[in-house]
Amino acid sequence: MLPGALLAACGAHGLRDTTPKLSSHTGKDVAAYVECVRGKWDALGVQASASAKDQEGRVSASDKNGARELIQATADGTGALVVLYERQDRDKTYDPRYRDAAVGCL
Repeated sequence: MLPGALLAACGAHGLRDTTPKLSSHTGKDVAAYVECVRGKWDALGVQASASAKDQEGRVSASDKNGARELIQATADGTGALVVLYERQDRDKTYDPRYRDAAVGCL
């Protein structure tokens, strides 16, 4: 495994240990939802990484202001269950753009 991939995996695991900031359902399939979020997060000026395979997908991003974001989507037969985890720098004003983008893709 590449060092960067290992770091990304560890960072995502740490985020999943926090309380989700959003838990919802979408009528879109996993791949469509993941691509929608990736596009909207890229439009925010951050480099979002995305993967979708079979019944699961993820989108992750971090920015220079200390925000770390992770979306997990899991197929449920009628679309996908979506969970957003995030950590943002406590010294900065909360940036709702990531959550708003995730909700906008539902």
